[in-house]
Amino acid sequence: MEIEIEIEKEKQEDKTEIKKLFDQAEEEIDNNAIGLYQKIIQTKSSDSNENKIKEESIYLLSALYVKLKQADKIQDLLGSLHPFFSEIPKARTAKVVRKLIDAIREVPNTVELQIEESQKWIKWSTKEKRSFLRQRLQLRLSGLFLEHHDYQSALKTIKALVIEVKKNDDKLQLVETHLLESQIHHKLKNVPKAKGSLTGARTSANSVYCEPSLQAELDMMGGILHTEEKDYKTAFSYFFEAFEGYVSIANDLMGKKRLEKRKRKSAKEYDQKASLTLKYMLMSKIMMGHPEDIQSIINSKAGTRYLTREVEAMKSIAETYSKRSLIEFNQVIEEYDQELKQDPIVARHMNDLYDLMFEQNLIRLIEPFSRVEISHIAKLIGLPLKNVESKLSQMILDHKFHGILDQGNGCLIVFDDYEEGELYNNSLKVINNMSSVLESLYEKSRSLN
Repeated sequence: MEIEIEIEKEKQEDKTEIKKLFDQAEEEIDNNAIGLYQKIIQTKSSDSNENKIKEESIYLLSALYVKLKQADKIQDLLGSLHPFFSEIPKARTAKVVRKLIDAIREVPNTVELQIEESQKWIKWSTKEKRSFLRQRLQLRLSGLFLEHHDYQSALKTIKALVIEVKKNDDKLQLVETHLLESQIHHKLKNVPKAKGSLTGARTSANSVYCEPSLQAELDMMGGILHTEEKDYKTAFSYFFEAFEGYVSIANDLMGKKRLEKRKRKSAKEYDQKASLTLKYMLMSKIMMGHPEDIQSIINSKAGTRYLTREVEAMKSIAETYSKRSLIEFNQVIEEYDQELKQDPIVARHMNDLYDLMFEQNLIRLIEPFSRVEISHIAKLIGLPLKNVESKLSQMILDHKFHGILDQGNGCLIVFDDYEEGELYNNSLKVINNMSSVLESLYEKSRSLN
């Protein structure tokens, strides 16, 4: 009995010591705190409460390394935790590993290091037969390959994972896996397969509860794929749903009274996503030919909160579209190079926007004329004669306006717009029907002979 009491006292003393160290570490700053957290982590313990303190110390220590931008230290910390993993449940082991790899992600320019760590821990989890951790890390690894522009490796990793997750019938993970697969196919410019993967993700999402953030990602991807098919009306509705989702998540996080630093950071990330989605919403409106709707969207309660440079870029594009000024359009593109040309989604539609503005500007310039020299139009628009002549020819063939090119005299002759009457259309139908009757009579006469 006395021996048991002594053992209990020793445990209590050890426990108090770890708690004291933890309390002391929280009051210290950077380097001093690092030493104390390392001491806590290295201390041997078997008590569940002590292990919780050690786990919290691991997270706080990794946060300090992130602050000091020491990604290699986080890597060393993760490698030193094998003894600790043998003392805690498998689910908590998976949580610690994933959180530390997430911590490395917060340090800039560490994609290659994240890939290395993910591959290393995938091998470890395979050896230890921890399939849940391995699958989560494989999903993360595929995303890292995507971020690193190694699309073939990303696709190879995700394909193997999709097959395994389907066998396990894990609906939630299948949603995330299909969504990432869709993003990879989109980067490879394989829109049909990207749509197929997104359909698979939505099918799985209908049978399981999805977090608002995941639902917003699905809507965002849906909008992106519809812009690829130039269905901007449907794309706008998807972007709108995603925007509302991101705004709602950010508001929920910011609405809490005691907001932790990590949650504040998450709220900021969702605000950034909401701002990006708003930019795509405005882009869709411009591509639909409704730049007049831009101002009302920006002036809405949610829109005024996200008046970022990205939104300003699309607002400027809408203004130049309304003016039908190609020169101002080019100036806006140069001014907002990062927001327009460097954004892969918007950049895909820059050529279409340019062609649209080119056409609108030409129509504006030729409106006062019935006959005008092509060289004069080229001078007004500030582009080479050959480009202008080619574009006018294309617009005439596409019935954007009625006219002809008099290339002998270098002139454009513009006709007045006219409406095709019912008599003309009916006459065409009669001629077509008569042609069909004559052909059938001819075939019958040949068969009789």
